[in-house]
Amino acid sequence: MNYLEEVSSKTHNCWFVDLFVRPSNAIAVGFYRKLGYEVYRKITGYYGGSNNEDANDMRKSMPKDTDGSTSKPLNKSIMPYELEWQ
Repeated sequence: MNYLEEVSSKTHNCWFVDLFVRPSNAIAVGFYRKLGYEVYRKITGYYGGSNNEDANDMRKSMPKDTDGSTSKPLNKSIMPYELEWQ
C-alpha cells in the first residue's frame, strides 16, 4: 500500500486513494482502517451475484488534500452506475 500511495501522490499528484471492500470482510475493513482509510460511502449492489452485496468505498487523503476534504464521509449510498470514472 505504501508504494501505491507514494506513486499516487508523487507521480500522479492525486488528492486521494480509494478502494472497494465488502462490508462483510471485517478483517479487510479493519486492516485498511489501520492504514488510515475510512469509509467514504456505500456502493449499493456493487458485488453482483446471488447475494448482491454492497461495497464500502474506503478513502485516504493524500498530502495534496491538506484539509482532508476529499475523504470526508458522505453518509449516503450510491448505485454502481453513479461512480465517477475520470
